[in-house]
Amino acid sequence: MYNLETIIEENIANALNSLADEYKERGVYKTSKKIYFEALKFRQELSKVDKNKHLPLIAETFHSLGIIFKEENKYDLAIRYYRKSILIRRSLFNNNPKKYIYMLATNYTDIANLYRREYKYAQASYYYNKALKIYKNLPEEEREKSQIKILNIYNYLSIIHNEEGDFHKTKDAYIGALVIYQRLINKSNIYKSEFSTLLYDFGTLYLKNNRQNKAGEIFLLTLEILLELYNKNPTVYKLPLAMTFHNLANIYTLQHEYHKASISYKKALNYYITLAEENPSKHSEYVAIIFSDLASFYMQQKKNDLAQSFHLGLIKLYNELNQYNDNSYSLKLASAIIDGVKYYDQHTLSLYQAETILQKYSKEKKAKELLDDIYSLRQEKNSLTSF
Repeated sequence: MYNLETIIEENIANALNSLADEYKERGVYKTSKKIYFEALKFRQELSKVDKNKHLPLIAETFHSLGIIFKEENKYDLAIRYYRKSILIRRSLFNNNPKKYIYMLATNYTDIANLYRREYKYAQASYYYNKALKIYKNLPEEEREKSQIKILNIYNYLSIIHNEEGDFHKTKDAYIGALVIYQRLINKSNIYKSEFSTLLYDFGTLYLKNNRQNKAGEIFLLTLEILLELYNKNPTVYKLPLAMTFHNLANIYTLQHEYHKASISYKKALNYYITLAEENPSKHSEYVAIIFSDLASFYMQQKKNDLAQSFHLGLIKLYNELNQYNDNSYSLKLASAIIDGVKYYDQHTLSLYQAETILQKYSKEKKAKELLDDIYSLRQEKNSLTSF
């Protein structure tokens, strides 16, 4: 039985904490922090009387302070108070695991998020995996309720490990997320769009790491889902479809499957052209990129007329885009003109246009490199004509 003084201190601590909560919800963080620290003084004293009752409340206050410091972008302090909360909850875990298991997982995820925002990826990964381990050890029924939280952790891990350049860990994170998406799709089709986006990113990961065969398999699966989604909402899925067909075309080209590549390029180009007609400033660049790829594609097969046609189309398109936004397209236009002379046997007179463009940007590194290319090309062509 508590004495009167203890009961009064409990009431004061509870009142202070409630008041601090109100100020926190209103965003008055300075006042809220001050009151939380006052409440902590009472609760820390009270914990000497009844540890089991007051330690959880102290952990809760530490967690609230962590939230405030996070909102104030004081991540070091936020982490410090989240960790204080974790230490207490871990000590209480064995007495009531069901109550504290979710709290611990949440605390670990909160700390991981802060480390991720600070680009401290090793620490972020450590705490994400601590949270993941808790969720994995839950009974099946409980784990099902936490699918979205687990999914978010896998998504964050894929971002972290991709930034670190760790292919295998990135791949494992993608697979973990894809497995959950598959379960979610079995319950509701609303997740299919997110699933297709993740699949596309997964395929891109394999492509970036020179695993073309696996990337192709994943892009084909992505395509199957995107075509289904496109039939229901064409506007939203034109660009993802174009990009997927484009990636498949590049993979088929690398594998010398030219017929498949040609079909994929044409499908991608059709989508890109439609998008460019709807919004030229946003999507014409995609048409330019595929013109460049097609020029290279046909040159690789010794189909010089087609290669020339697409490369000249690329230059024409960049000329048009350059009239509206020379800052974005001048260097690309100059580079395309130089490539025309270098790879497509176009006349060196066109280099004067490229040179005029580049003189405006002569202080930029890329412009200097392209000017050097022009001088080298002229010397090379002159030496050939001298024989």
